[in-house]
Amino acid sequence: MKARVLLGLAFVASMLLAFSAGHTQQSSAERVRAFAALPNWTGLWETETSAAFSVGDISGEAELAKRTALWGTPPYNSEWLKKSQAGQGQLAHAATFCSPPGFPAVMENPTSAGMFQTVVTPEETILLFPDGEVRHIHTDGRDHPKKSDLWPTGMGDSVGRWEGATLVVDTVARKAGPIIHFPGIADLSERARFTERITRLDKDTLQDRMTIDDPLRFEHPWSIAIRYKRVTDVDRLIEVGCSENERNPVVDGKFTIAPP
Repeated sequence: MKARVLLGLAFVASMLLAFSAGHTQQSSAERVRAFAALPNWTGLWETETSAAFSVGDISGEAELAKRTALWGTPPYNSEWLKKSQAGQGQLAHAATFCSPPGFPAVMENPTSAGMFQTVVTPEETILLFPDGEVRHIHTDGRDHPKKSDLWPTGMGDSVGRWEGATLVVDTVARKAGPIIHFPGIADLSERARFTERITRLDKDTLQDRMTIDDPLRFEHPWSIAIRYKRVTDVDRLIEVGCSENERNPVVDGKFTIAPP
């Protein structure tokens, strides 16, 4: 009797292992096909403005601001246009300059510390930034959380879908406040909604066509285009501190990296 039981258990175990192996092979094959259908964005990227700033092709704050799309003037409604004009020359919100910039500012950091790394999988695209911020763009078919489970954060909540080689992203629940804490920079409400179409134009160029719709502060949606160049002189993402310290001394207005 004992032998029969042991034989039966062995048979069941072998069947489970066979099923598991077959299921794993099938899942692996499906995953390989899913990965093969995705565009290759592997590597480090920075905005064209950041690339120009790093090599000294941009001099002065005025030129830097002129070439940074998110620092432009949004299509405010009359109420917020007056508030914006009244706030010129002073910070509209109290904040430390070392606070993480959050979204959408992380998508267009014009300084030499503005690079990011991409990780593209079938379930999500992840953007990693040198100050430790992470942007998750879910592409597994999920929607935004229910209203009761959704609250404003610095990065907002992003879901996306692939249209060929273009990643279409919908972001909501971004905290109200300015894009960055400088005077005259666009100030957004919690109702702001962001639509992005991110695609690779060529081997070394990405483009993000971003539309911001803020029904509380804008007359109409605000559309901009941000381009990124592949970083070729750095082979890994390196943590960057906000202020000068022993690891990131500031030399000629730029963050540098010093040995520990």
